[in-house]
Amino acid sequence: MKKVLESFDLADFSFVSFQHLNIFDVRSKARIPQNAKTAIAIIFPYYNKSAFCGNVSAYCAVADYHIVVMEQLKSIICALQQKYPQNSFVPFVDSSPVDEVDMAVKCGLGVKGQNSLLITEKWGSFVFIGEIITDLETDTVLCDYTYCMGCGLCGKKCPGSAIEQVAADGGTAADRYRINCENCASFISQKKQELTQQQTRILKNAATVFGCDICQKVCPHNVRLFGAAMGTASDDVAAEQEAEAVKPNLFSYDIFNTVTMENVTGVYKARPFGFRGLKVLERNLAIYNTDND
Repeated sequence: MKKVLESFDLADFSFVSFQHLNIFDVRSKARIPQNAKTAIAIIFPYYNKSAFCGNVSAYCAVADYHIVVMEQLKSIICALQQKYPQNSFVPFVDSSPVDEVDMAVKCGLGVKGQNSLLITEKWGSFVFIGEIITDLETDTVLCDYTYCMGCGLCGKKCPGSAIEQVAADGGTAADRYRINCENCASFISQKKQELTQQQTRILKNAATVFGCDICQKVCPHNVRLFGAAMGTASDDVAAEQEAEAVKPNLFSYDIFNTVTMENVTGVYKARPFGFRGLKVLERNLAIYNTDND
Protein backbone atom coordinates (compact mmCIF):
# COMPACT_ATOMS: atom_id res chain seq x y z
CA MET A 1 0.00 0.00 0.00
CA LYS A 2 2.82 2.36 0.81
CA LYS A 3 4.13 2.37 -2.75
CA VAL A 4 0.68 3.15 -4.14
CA LEU A 5 0.30 6.15 -1.84
CA GLU A 6 3.81 7.37 -2.56
CA SER A 7 2.94 7.56 -6.24
CA PHE A 8 0.46 10.36 -5.42
CA ASP A 9 3.14 12.67 -4.01
CA LEU A 10 1.15 13.24 -0.82
CA ALA A 11 2.32 15.66 1.85
CA ASP A 12 2.42 12.95 4.50
CA PHE A 13 0.61 9.77 5.42
CA SER A 14 0.85 6.86 7.81
CA PHE A 15 -0.95 3.69 8.87
CA VAL A 16 -2.50 2.73 12.19
CA SER A 17 -4.35 -0.38 13.27
CA PHE A 18 -8.13 0.10 13.28
CA GLN A 19 -8.33 -1.31 16.80
CA HIS A 20 -6.52 1.76 18.15
CA LEU A 21 -8.99 4.29 16.76
CA ASN A 22 -11.61 6.19 18.71
CA ILE A 23 -14.90 5.63 16.87
CA PHE A 24 -17.85 7.97 17.29
CA ASP A 25 -21.40 6.63 17.30
CA VAL A 26 -22.52 8.64 14.27
CA ARG A 27 -24.37 7.78 11.08
CA SER A 28 -21.19 7.51 8.98
CA LYS A 29 -20.06 4.69 11.26
CA ALA A 30 -22.19 2.35 9.11
CA ARG A 31 -19.82 2.94 6.17
CA ILE A 32 -16.83 1.37 7.93
CA PRO A 33 -15.98 -1.89 6.10
CA GLN A 34 -16.61 -5.14 7.93
CA ASN A 35 -13.54 -6.59 9.61
CA ALA A 36 -11.72 -3.28 9.28
CA LYS A 37 -8.03 -3.74 9.95
CA THR A 38 -6.18 -0.58 8.97
CA ALA A 39 -6.66 3.17 8.76
CA ILE A 40 -4.60 5.25 6.36
CA ALA A 41 -4.27 8.78 7.72
CA ILE A 42 -3.38 11.41 5.12
CA ILE A 43 -2.38 15.05 5.62
CA PHE A 44 -3.56 17.71 3.17
CA PRO A 45 -1.89 21.10 3.84
CA TYR A 46 -3.91 24.14 2.83
CA TYR A 47 -1.71 27.03 3.94
CA ASN A 48 -1.67 29.97 1.54
CA LYS A 49 -0.41 33.44 2.39
CA SER A 50 -3.28 35.09 0.52
CA ALA A 51 -5.84 33.29 2.66
CA PHE A 52 -5.03 35.51 5.65
CA CYS A 53 -5.91 38.81 4.00
CA GLY A 54 -9.70 38.67 4.28
CA ASN A 55 -12.54 38.25 6.77
CA VAL A 56 -12.92 34.46 6.81
CA SER A 57 -10.80 31.72 8.32
CA ALA A 58 -7.96 30.52 6.09
CA TYR A 59 -9.65 27.15 5.65
CA CYS A 60 -12.71 28.96 4.27
CA ALA A 61 -10.67 31.05 1.86
CA VAL A 62 -9.64 27.98 -0.10
CA ALA A 63 -11.77 25.64 -2.19
CA ASP A 64 -14.20 23.35 -0.38
CA TYR A 65 -11.99 20.70 1.21
CA HIS A 66 -14.90 18.27 1.48
CA ILE A 67 -14.88 18.07 -2.30
CA VAL A 68 -11.15 18.46 -3.01
CA VAL A 69 -9.93 15.97 -0.42
CA MET A 70 -12.65 13.45 -1.22
CA GLU A 71 -11.75 13.52 -4.91
CA GLN A 72 -8.12 12.85 -4.02
CA LEU A 73 -9.06 10.01 -1.69
CA LYS A 74 -11.22 8.43 -4.39
CA SER A 75 -8.30 8.59 -6.83
CA ILE A 76 -6.08 6.85 -4.29
CA ILE A 77 -8.72 4.19 -3.66
CA CYS A 78 -9.04 3.56 -7.37
CA ALA A 79 -5.33 2.75 -7.50
CA LEU A 80 -5.48 0.63 -4.35
CA GLN A 81 -8.48 -1.29 -5.67
CA GLN A 82 -6.58 -2.24 -8.79
CA LYS A 83 -3.77 -3.67 -6.70
CA TYR A 84 -6.00 -5.25 -4.04
CA PRO A 85 -9.31 -6.10 -5.80
CA GLN A 86 -10.49 -8.41 -3.01
CA ASN A 87 -10.35 -5.71 -0.34
CA SER A 88 -12.58 -2.80 0.62
CA PHE A 89 -11.41 0.81 0.92
CA VAL A 90 -13.70 3.51 2.31
CA PRO A 91 -12.80 7.24 2.36
CA PHE A 92 -13.76 9.78 5.02
CA VAL A 93 -13.22 13.50 5.35
CA ASP A 94 -14.66 15.72 8.10
CA SER A 95 -18.01 13.89 8.56
CA SER A 96 -16.08 10.90 9.83
CA PRO A 97 -16.81 8.33 12.53
CA VAL A 98 -13.11 8.51 13.45
CA ASP A 99 -11.52 10.96 15.87
CA GLU A 100 -9.21 12.28 13.16
CA VAL A 101 -6.77 14.23 15.33
CA ASP A 102 -6.42 11.28 17.68
CA MET A 103 -5.78 9.02 14.68
CA ALA A 104 -3.14 11.33 13.19
CA VAL A 105 -1.28 11.66 16.49
CA LYS A 106 -1.25 7.89 16.97
CA CYS A 107 0.18 7.63 13.43
CA GLY A 108 2.99 10.02 14.32
CA LEU A 109 1.85 12.71 11.88
CA GLY A 110 1.81 15.48 14.47
CA VAL A 111 0.99 16.55 18.01
CA LYS A 112 -2.28 17.59 19.59
CA GLY A 113 -2.62 21.24 20.57
CA GLN A 114 -4.48 22.62 23.54
CA ASN A 115 -6.89 24.03 20.97
CA SER A 116 -7.69 20.41 19.96
CA LEU A 117 -6.06 20.80 16.52
CA LEU A 118 -3.41 18.62 14.95
CA ILE A 119 -0.07 20.45 14.69
CA THR A 120 2.40 19.09 12.16
CA GLU A 121 6.10 19.80 11.97
CA LYS A 122 6.12 21.18 8.42
CA TRP A 123 2.66 22.71 7.94
CA GLY A 124 1.71 23.65 11.49
CA SER A 125 -2.01 23.29 12.12
CA PHE A 126 -3.04 24.45 8.65
CA VAL A 127 -3.90 20.96 7.46
CA PHE A 128 -6.95 18.91 6.63
CA ILE A 129 -7.03 15.23 7.58
CA GLY A 130 -8.45 12.53 5.39
CA GLU A 131 -8.54 8.81 6.03
CA ILE A 132 -9.16 5.57 4.22
CA ILE A 133 -10.32 2.59 6.26
CA THR A 134 -9.72 -0.85 4.83
CA ASP A 135 -10.04 -4.52 5.69
CA LEU A 136 -6.54 -5.03 4.31
CA GLU A 137 -3.99 -5.63 7.07
CA THR A 138 -0.55 -4.06 6.75
CA ASP A 139 2.37 -2.97 8.91
CA THR A 140 1.26 -0.17 11.21
CA VAL A 141 2.67 2.05 13.91
CA LEU A 142 1.29 3.16 17.26
CA CYS A 143 3.20 6.23 18.33
CA ASP A 144 3.29 7.66 21.83
CA TYR A 145 0.58 10.25 22.25
CA THR A 146 2.29 13.62 22.00
CA TYR A 147 1.18 17.18 22.70
CA CYS A 148 2.16 20.73 21.91
CA MET A 149 4.60 22.76 24.02
CA GLY A 150 1.72 23.84 26.25
CA CYS A 151 2.44 27.58 26.24
CA GLY A 152 -1.25 28.39 26.71
CA LEU A 153 -1.28 31.29 24.23
CA CYS A 154 -4.19 29.84 22.29
CA GLY A 155 -6.34 29.88 25.42
CA LYS A 156 -5.20 33.34 26.51
CA LYS A 157 -5.94 34.95 23.15
CA CYS A 158 -9.21 33.15 22.42
CA PRO A 159 -11.91 35.87 22.27
CA GLY A 160 -14.42 33.63 24.06
CA SER A 161 -12.01 31.87 26.44
CA ALA A 162 -13.31 28.67 24.88
CA ILE A 163 -10.22 26.55 25.62
CA GLU A 164 -10.79 25.23 29.11
CA GLN A 165 -8.48 23.21 31.32
CA VAL A 166 -10.38 20.34 32.86
CA ALA A 167 -7.60 18.32 34.50
CA ALA A 168 -4.26 18.90 36.17
CA ASP A 169 -1.10 18.57 34.12
CA GLY A 170 -0.37 15.25 35.77
CA GLY A 171 -3.39 13.55 34.21
CA THR A 172 -3.97 12.08 30.80
CA ALA A 173 -3.12 14.88 28.39
CA ALA A 174 -6.08 14.07 26.16
CA ASP A 175 -8.36 14.99 29.04
CA ARG A 176 -6.59 18.16 30.15
CA TYR A 177 -8.31 20.57 27.78
CA ARG A 178 -11.63 20.81 26.04
CA ILE A 179 -13.32 23.33 23.77
CA ASN A 180 -16.42 25.01 25.15
CA CYS A 181 -18.10 25.24 21.77
CA GLU A 182 -20.70 27.76 22.88
CA ASN A 183 -17.86 30.25 23.48
CA CYS A 184 -15.80 29.37 20.39
CA ALA A 185 -15.99 32.03 17.65
CA SER A 186 -15.64 29.41 14.92
CA PHE A 187 -18.51 27.35 16.33
CA ILE A 188 -20.62 30.45 16.92
CA SER A 189 -20.13 31.54 13.31
CA GLN A 190 -21.69 28.23 12.25
CA LYS A 191 -24.73 28.29 14.54
CA LYS A 192 -28.12 28.39 12.88
CA GLN A 193 -29.86 29.16 16.15
CA GLU A 194 -30.20 32.71 17.44
CA LEU A 195 -27.01 33.96 19.08
CA THR A 196 -26.89 35.19 22.66
CA GLN A 197 -25.58 38.67 23.39
CA GLN A 198 -22.37 37.11 24.67
CA GLN A 199 -21.93 35.06 21.50
CA THR A 200 -22.53 38.13 19.36
CA ARG A 201 -19.80 39.96 21.30
CA ILE A 202 -17.42 37.03 20.85
CA LEU A 203 -18.03 36.99 17.10
CA LYS A 204 -17.46 40.76 16.94
CA ASN A 205 -14.22 40.48 18.89
CA ALA A 206 -13.01 37.73 16.59
CA ALA A 207 -13.66 40.03 13.59
CA THR A 208 -14.69 37.15 11.37
CA VAL A 209 -17.56 36.27 9.07
CA PHE A 210 -16.94 32.54 9.28
CA GLY A 211 -14.43 30.46 11.22
CA CYS A 212 -11.65 31.83 13.41
CA ASP A 213 -7.85 31.56 13.17
CA ILE A 214 -6.84 33.41 16.34
CA CYS A 215 -5.69 30.34 18.27
CA GLN A 216 -3.69 29.24 15.22
CA LYS A 217 -2.13 32.63 14.52
CA VAL A 218 -0.68 32.93 18.02
CA CYS A 219 0.54 29.32 18.18
CA PRO A 220 4.39 29.29 18.34
CA HIS A 221 4.47 26.25 16.07
CA ASN A 222 2.71 28.26 13.33
CA VAL A 223 4.56 31.49 14.06
CA ARG A 224 7.84 29.66 13.57
CA LEU A 225 6.72 28.62 10.10
CA PHE A 226 4.44 31.37 8.87
CA GLY A 227 4.56 34.27 11.34
CA ALA A 228 5.25 37.06 8.88
CA ALA A 229 2.51 35.95 6.49
CA MET A 230 -0.08 35.65 9.26
CA GLY A 231 0.64 39.15 10.49
CA THR A 232 1.95 37.90 13.84
CA ALA A 233 5.63 38.46 13.11
CA SER A 234 7.66 40.50 10.68
CA ASP A 235 11.18 39.16 10.89
CA ASP A 236 13.12 37.89 7.91
CA VAL A 237 13.62 34.50 9.54
CA ALA A 238 9.91 33.73 9.49
CA ALA A 239 9.70 34.77 5.84
CA GLU A 240 12.60 32.49 4.94
CA GLN A 241 11.05 29.60 6.83
CA GLU A 242 7.76 30.15 5.05
CA ALA A 243 9.41 30.05 1.64
CA GLU A 244 11.25 26.87 2.55
CA ALA A 245 8.34 25.06 4.18
CA VAL A 246 5.51 25.77 1.78
CA LYS A 247 5.09 24.10 -1.57
CA PRO A 248 2.12 24.37 -3.92
CA ASN A 249 -0.71 22.14 -2.73
CA LEU A 250 -4.20 21.15 -3.76
CA PHE A 251 -5.51 24.45 -2.37
CA SER A 252 -2.90 26.86 -3.71
CA TYR A 253 -4.72 28.22 -6.72
CA ASP A 254 -8.25 29.03 -5.64
CA ILE A 255 -8.34 31.69 -2.92
CA PHE A 256 -11.39 33.78 -2.05
CA ASN A 257 -10.77 35.53 1.24
CA THR A 258 -13.32 38.34 1.58
CA VAL A 259 -17.08 37.83 1.79
CA THR A 260 -19.49 40.76 1.48
CA MET A 261 -23.24 41.23 1.32
CA GLU A 262 -22.81 41.86 -2.41
CA ASN A 263 -20.86 38.72 -3.30
CA VAL A 264 -21.99 36.16 -0.72
CA THR A 265 -24.86 34.77 -2.81
CA GLY A 266 -22.55 34.01 -5.70
CA VAL A 267 -19.71 32.40 -3.77
CA TYR A 268 -21.01 30.64 -0.69
CA LYS A 269 -22.05 27.36 -2.33
CA ALA A 270 -18.52 26.68 -3.60
CA ARG A 271 -16.79 27.29 -0.24
CA PRO A 272 -16.46 25.20 2.93
CA PHE A 273 -18.98 27.47 4.68
CA GLY A 274 -21.70 26.85 2.10
CA PHE A 275 -23.23 23.98 4.06
CA ARG A 276 -24.53 26.42 6.70
CA GLY A 277 -26.65 28.30 4.22
CA LEU A 278 -27.05 31.92 3.23
CA LYS A 279 -28.96 33.16 6.29
CA VAL A 280 -26.16 32.29 8.70
CA LEU A 281 -23.62 34.10 6.53
CA GLU A 282 -25.82 37.17 6.16
CA ARG A 283 -26.29 37.31 9.93
CA ASN A 284 -22.54 37.07 10.49
CA LEU A 285 -21.89 39.75 7.87
CA ALA A 286 -24.31 42.09 9.64
CA ILE A 287 -22.44 41.54 12.92
CA TYR A 288 -19.07 41.97 11.21
CA ASN A 289 -20.11 45.14 9.41
CA THR A 290 -21.53 46.66 12.57
CA ASP A 291 -18.21 46.03 14.27
CA ASN A 292 -16.18 47.44 11.40
CA ASP A 293 -18.19 50.50 10.30
